[in-house]
Amino acid sequence: MALARGYDVSDYQSSIPDDADFVIVKATEGRRTAQHTYHAKVAAARRRGLALGHYHFMHSENPVGDEVDFFCGTVGDLPAGEFLVLDFEPYNQGRSDAACTAWKDTWLAAVKGRYPGRLVGMYTNLDWWHRTNDTFGDFLWIADYQRAAGNPAVQAPWKFHQYAESPLDVDVYNGSADDLRAWLGAGSAPSAPPPPPPPASGPRSWERLVDHVQSIPEGIYEGHNDTDGWDNHTEWGRRFGEDGVPWCVIFDWCMYDDVGLADLVPKVDNVDVFSDWARARGQWSEYPSVGAWVNFSNGAHTELVLRFDDTYVWTKGGNTLPTGGDGGQGNGVYAHRNLRHDPKIVGYFAPNFPDGCPPTADPNDYRAGRATPPAEEAEVTPDELLHTKVPAAALPSGYVPEVWELLRSGSSYLEPALAALTAKVAEIDGKIAAPTPVQVDTAALVAALKDPTVISALAQALLAEAAARLKQ
Repeated sequence: MALARGYDVSDYQSSIPDDADFVIVKATEGRRTAQHTYHAKVAAARRRGLALGHYHFMHSENPVGDEVDFFCGTVGDLPAGEFLVLDFEPYNQGRSDAACTAWKDTWLAAVKGRYPGRLVGMYTNLDWWHRTNDTFGDFLWIADYQRAAGNPAVQAPWKFHQYAESPLDVDVYNGSADDLRAWLGAGSAPSAPPPPPPPASGPRSWERLVDHVQSIPEGIYEGHNDTDGWDNHTEWGRRFGEDGVPWCVIFDWCMYDDVGLADLVPKVDNVDVFSDWARARGQWSEYPSVGAWVNFSNGAHTELVLRFDDTYVWTKGGNTLPTGGDGGQGNGVYAHRNLRHDPKIVGYFAPNFPDGCPPTADPNDYRAGRATPPAEEAEVTPDELLHTKVPAAALPSGYVPEVWELLRSGSSYLEPALAALTAKVAEIDGKIAAPTPVQVDTAALVAALKDPTVISALAQALLAEAAARLKQ
């Protein structure tokens, strides 16, 4: 009988070998050291239909509860047929063998309590096997490099034997691949990766998130006083517990909290901190996806991704301005359209939603998603266009006009703006009819105002005329 062959891998290995029947992936070490590639490797193993285990390297000098929380929080919900392992090799940790053994037994019992329907076992080498008790949870995984595969020098019943460590850690299961799957309760190995689950009834979690973010009216939310001006005091800061500080990250967290998704994201107030958190968990991407937290300008600002296409990514966030975030000086909540390849976009924190992968531009999204073709942009109705705010056309008073206000008849200061708009439209597409102050060609404006240079030309003309009128 051919024994099932597998590997245990960590950040030191770039991928899972092609001949694996199973793989055991390192998730965590101690109470704060995560594996940058853990989630990507887990997603790859699941796509390939491999038997899959997750392991934690213990540090007995830490409180066992902290390490249980960290490991289980990293692993999250576990599909049927996957298993969990404690790596018990407490060398140079300043604890007695008895203390390390007690720590090990507590961890195994606690993790089993978190995952009562999953197998929880122990990995160790021959040295520590002879220094501890016989408790190993549901199974024993033993390292012995001096004996042939499948013949470790232990009397205890074992399930996995790690028989080589160079250039990779290579293991066998004490039985065939079908035996392994039967033991795990997952049945025979599938001939192909299983199909994705059918869509859940009702909106997906990221759809609920985006709907909620979109429901927040745009406008100013900070308090204001004569001494400090805009003061960073907001309803979200009060709820978060840190009011009066820059609040763009706080806004992102509160949006997730409002729809019951706060456990997916760190409760932090700093862009660089959440970016490092995401990188440490393999949840970082250079591509946008719906619901992702974007890092602007090396930690200066963040907003949430609402949608994207091949050219643009649409975001909305707090502590920003109508024209875009500037590192925390904004006083309101606003939506923006950004070029996908704008150099100010550092990357994206892509949370691991509980119901699958949201629309993503990442061709190898760790959530087992595939790059999603951008949705057709919704047709803009004339009424929607005429009531669209034009932030770039804000007048010196700070008032942000709507399109209809910029085009209404009888406003003499609009004539230069309309002339500039007409010229720009003609430059872009000579077939678009020029609008006049009396008869507005809304179809032409729908096309023209999709180009930011048109907005810019309109705004410049408006500001120039407004400044001239203020001097009169």
